[in-house]
Amino acid sequence: MPLKQTIESIGQWPLAGAVCIVARRLIPLGVLTALILGVAHYIHQQSLHQWSRGIETYIVLEQIRRSERLPAADLAFLGDSSCLMGIHVPTLLRAFPGSGIESFCTIGFVGPDGYGAMLEKMIARGRQPRKLVLVFNPIQYERDPRWNEWVSFIRTNRFEVPSGLTFPAGGPEYIRLLMERAVYNPLPGGYAVYYGGKDQFISTIWREHGSAIDPNRMLDIPSLDAYKATLAGHVFFKPDPKIKPFVMNAEFEKALASLSETLSKFDRSKVYLVITPVNSLYAQGGPQSFHAEAGERIAAMLGIDRSHFLDTPDMMLDIMYAHYPSHLHRWSRIIYTEQLAEALAGRGILGREKGN
Repeated sequence: MPLKQTIESIGQWPLAGAVCIVARRLIPLGVLTALILGVAHYIHQQSLHQWSRGIETYIVLEQIRRSERLPAADLAFLGDSSCLMGIHVPTLLRAFPGSGIESFCTIGFVGPDGYGAMLEKMIARGRQPRKLVLVFNPIQYERDPRWNEWVSFIRTNRFEVPSGLTFPAGGPEYIRLLMERAVYNPLPGGYAVYYGGKDQFISTIWREHGSAIDPNRMLDIPSLDAYKATLAGHVFFKPDPKIKPFVMNAEFEKALASLSETLSKFDRSKVYLVITPVNSLYAQGGPQSFHAEAGERIAAMLGIDRSHFLDTPDMMLDIMYAHYPSHLHRWSRIIYTEQLAEALAGRGILGREKGN
């Protein structure tokens, strides 16, 4: 049948008029929708988005931003989340009035190589601290090579990676990200209870000079004195035999070697080392192995004088931990930080004013 006759026959269909009306309305809408999704997908592919939008990413991003924007500190901390959650900088500021102290501690996934990458950025911007404390918890001794993605994440200067989504999936994902930024999005679990959303969490890190609280325990205790009253009668638990000892693997040593290379650009005589305590339940192998011996070994690999390994507690009571073997809770971190302040003062790393 000739094309002209075909068109004429279609025009004679009973619903032809309705189809034409619907088509005239829907086709432009479909084209517009495809155009919007196409543009959103293109932006999503060309721009960079957070490859992990979990709390770990917020921590790393904000600590990098702080290290870029704050002036050089008298003393700075670089390390894992045992430092972020366990060293309370406001307590140190009270112990050493007039000193500039900041924590840029992140998470164990970042590791020694990542801490070195952060230090390199600080050096490049002329914002390196006058003195530096490196902080490790034994939980990160057995490093997984997959964690090196976090090091790349830091070294890119953009902290994000391109999306691998194909069209049209990238379009809705970009729109979803825009909506997520515009709408309140609570943090997971106990973090939502204590902080609420990510903005409150981020503002706490800035306000507390790089410190944060692991909210998974002791939120119902109203004060430090009230918490100290609960400690009476508590003893160290024997290590759980099902838990593996903390042993440094080759990947961790490789990351230490990279950090050591970065420290060659810094003054090693101004670098100190802290091994944070573990929950006594996790102390398989004994604290001598994962604390004293490991500290000496790490110091040697980093080219730091043995005397710069600070004498701090190697393990603490289970009741002092909020989560896992390494995160002290809101009150015990103050107790630990007071002990750390004594070690810093004893080594003359920071001086206390007379009367303090």
